[in-house]
Amino acid sequence: QLKLEDYKDRLKKGEALNQDQLEAVEKYDEVVHNLEFAKELQKTFSGLSQDLLKAQRKAQRRESLLKLEAEKKKLRTILKVQYVLQNFTQEHVQKDFKGGVNGAIYLPSKELDYLIRFAKLTCPERNENL
Repeated sequence: QLKLEDYKDRLKKGEALNQDQLEAVEKYDEVVHNLEFAKELQKTFSGLSQDLLKAQRKAQRRESLLKLEAEKKKLRTILKVQYVLQNFTQEHVQKDFKGGVNGAIYLPSKELDYLIRFAKLTCPERNENL
């Protein structure tokens, strides 16, 4: 653009220009218009890029929250199962299942022993002093 302005100034001063320079001066307005259009286009692309980055960050936050909720749900399920299994290690619960009383179904001793052993393997013992 500066070069074109220099040609334009030289032409106003009456200086002779070659054919290429004259053609360039004739297209000065078109070049300026194209430059302005390019600037506007660049601004638009920059804005779209910023919007895309914001949308990506928002999607990542949403995905992280969904993963966190899924992990919490898994942990809750594990804790519930551990709680149920730990109850099988208590004497009064074992008696209820051996006899099928107090809302417990009847479990043969062999199956109850399997559950008790599984509970001891999968459930860490709690320190009641903590």
